[in-house]
Amino acid sequence: MHTARTRGRRAAVVGLTALAVGLGGVAVGLPAQAAAGDPTDGTLEWGFRQSFRNYVGRQTAALPPIGAVPVGQRITVLAPAQFDVDGTPAVPENTATPNETLPYLLPVTGGSVTSADDLRVESAGGAVFAFPSHAFTVTVTDVAVVVSGGVGSLVGDLSVVIPENNLGYTAGTYGGDDVVLGTVTDVDVTLTAQSVTVSGTGVALTADGAAALQNFLQEGAALDDFTVTADRESATAPVWSPQITVSKTSGFDPAGTETVTVTGTGFDPAANLATGRPPVANGQPTGVYVAFGRFADVWRPSAGAASAARPVTSQKWALPEPSYTQVGTDYPSQAPALVVLQPDGSFTAQLDVKAAAQTTGTYGVYVFAAGGAAANAAQELFVPLSFAGDLDVDVTVPETPVDPGAFSWTVAGSGAVSLGTATAGDAAFTAVGALPAITVSDTRPASPGWSITGSTGRFASADGTASFPGSRLGWAPHVTGSVAAAGAAVAPAASGGLAAGSTLAFAPAGSTSGAVTAGADLTLSLPLDTPAGAYSGVLTLTAVG
Repeated sequence: MHTARTRGRRAAVVGLTALAVGLGGVAVGLPAQAAAGDPTDGTLEWGFRQSFRNYVGRQTAALPPIGAVPVGQRITVLAPAQFDVDGTPAVPENTATPNETLPYLLPVTGGSVTSADDLRVESAGGAVFAFPSHAFTVTVTDVAVVVSGGVGSLVGDLSVVIPENNLGYTAGTYGGDDVVLGTVTDVDVTLTAQSVTVSGTGVALTADGAAALQNFLQEGAALDDFTVTADRESATAPVWSPQITVSKTSGFDPAGTETVTVTGTGFDPAANLATGRPPVANGQPTGVYVAFGRFADVWRPSAGAASAARPVTSQKWALPEPSYTQVGTDYPSQAPALVVLQPDGSFTAQLDVKAAAQTTGTYGVYVFAAGGAAANAAQELFVPLSFAGDLDVDVTVPETPVDPGAFSWTVAGSGAVSLGTATAGDAAFTAVGALPAITVSDTRPASPGWSITGSTGRFASADGTASFPGSRLGWAPHVTGSVAAAGAAVAPAASGGLAAGSTLAFAPAGSTSGAVTAGADLTLSLPLDTPAGAYSGVLTLTAVG
């Protein structure tokens, strides 16, 4: 937030530093990603304080000579926030209760969840309360719902601007970022794997909030109750890669019986669902059969082979829970043949190896979907076994040499951008500049596509006493060459801008190989009351390819 200063125009010297930390030529300044379970999309329903909205929205007791400002200018929302109309039809401007006295819908932008007692759900946008005849403009933005140790609070950016006045108020700008606005008497959290909902009642203004408001509202004043509901980031699905190993594969006595140990890994325990045929309950996973036998050359169920192609000499059944317990309980005669398919996709089974009656086919350990489930080619595996006197024939098929190509990108110059000295206009300071040339090379024969995005954080003065949000920076991307396309232009704004992240350049999947040069014209726009000084920030570029 800005400190108080006169409205005399001053030049603000602004610098922009590009973060240039290379990660294998693929990503620079890779931003933190949402962890599994963290809040994503959702809405915070809140209105700050109903009586304050009515007071400002109706311009109660507006003082001359300024008087009441027009409807529509009293309370405004900052995108992406919206008024919570809730189906209410538009209200005429000459009514005593205009639409701008309504509460707000604030989109959820992120946060973190450790448990129902420790979480944070963040939102974007906010509201501006303008009452010039009473000498204040209050801005509340970026409100977060915080629960720590089971205790709830509301945290947000609060700015209170008091101009020169004859009402006895000290002119200046008060408040700051991440102010604890309210304490919550009763907080209710509903937490599932897919969503988080937090409701708070008995919300009271804190001492810090009252001080920023210059005691227009006193500490303990009631703020509006709130509800926030957000989706949660899904955990990354495990990658299942079924494999089996056999403790011994050759030299078996054709006249005897020997036991081998089969170890399986990477089998999806949730696959192979029963379709109504016993013994596994309908809809439950059936696991896999682990068998020794002399199977036909075409034996796989996925290839249409009938069960007669798979004459079994010895067999175990790897079942996940709860199917393992259900089958063993309902069909006790099956229990000796059952082994557990663990949640991590592993199992261990013992099989007896002995010569079979048939004279054709290949001896081996075979694995395939069990219990009448549909064929699953990914879980059809085979390890050949041989008896003493058999002749093993081996061959190695080399990989066909293929140039895999490569994806790389470089940033020209020193990795820094100077926007020079901002120029004062009628409504704002403006500074312009340009990104250094970014060269992208993609020689992969079947490119999956790539993109480069950028985002900015806050800019801070050299002495750390002042700052402004990264949303004040915008850009107009451009590219050369036909391989890729430029992202959309983003204008600087009070919120949004490059703080929300934007695409610089991209190439869709299947793009032709080649090189492209990307860049962007940068524009910074600042309020005229920005404190003078040299500022710097970070523009983070991220490449995914």
